[in-house]
Amino acid sequence: MSATESAATYTSRKDLAKKLGERMRGKPYTVQTLIKWENRGYGPPVTRVGRDPVYRDDSTEKWLRGLEKATRS
Repeated sequence: MSATESAATYTSRKDLAKKLGERMRGKPYTVQTLIKWENRGYGPPVTRVGRDPVYRDDSTEKWLRGLEKATRS
């Protein structure tokens, strides 16, 4: 790893459902919500380590920024 790279941090599906839900709507999402999103091709990118799905924090932030819409002026 070069000096400019940093180690990626990953979040479990359960923790991401809780964190995203509370951040976006004030109560946690369920794990099933993230599973549905993944099956429909929506939601943050998921990485599988064996059978365990994990979400890279910077990819999740990039996905959220991609949902932003410009306001009409």
